[in-house]
Amino acid sequence: MALFASWGHAMKILVVYYSRNGHTGRMAKEIARRCGADVDAIRELQSDDDSFWSRWRTRWQTVTHAQPTLHMARFNPAKYDLVIIGTPLSRMGLAPAVRSYVAQQRDRIKQVAFFCVEGAEADQRAFSELERVCGKRPVATFCVRREGLPPIAHNDSLTDFMNELGPE
Repeated sequence: MALFASWGHAMKILVVYYSRNGHTGRMAKEIARRCGADVDAIRELQSDDDSFWSRWRTRWQTVTHAQPTLHMARFNPAKYDLVIIGTPLSRMGLAPAVRSYVAQQRDRIKQVAFFCVEGAEADQRAFSELERVCGKRPVATFCVRREGLPPIAHNDSLTDFMNELGPE
């Protein structure tokens, strides 16, 4: 896209995401495809299965703002002009693994954008928390409700998000 070459060089973009059930991962891969970005999954070191105990641990970490230990990131965000961070949301808030990634990498991130896939009306609260933890204002944000996940349902709003990603 010409949009991402407006600095006189191709803008290097990294899309990082955490996904428990695959929805956020699919959205991250679509965003990366549209802007020619590298993509990396945020993975917890501890088991991330869908068992009762795993869900309980995640809820506890969300409420207490705990930061789980993560696998090492595949890509260094300092090598990118823009890092797009994706997270699923619940009524309880931001995914602990995303909070942990942002806290670890915030000094390496030049510019940031956020997107979320959610089932509750929590996107602005999560974006505010991400901005606070990251210490940077996002150049763009995008939220899609789970029921809006088929590509046709979010195409216009995703295109608007992509258009906001260009440098100011």
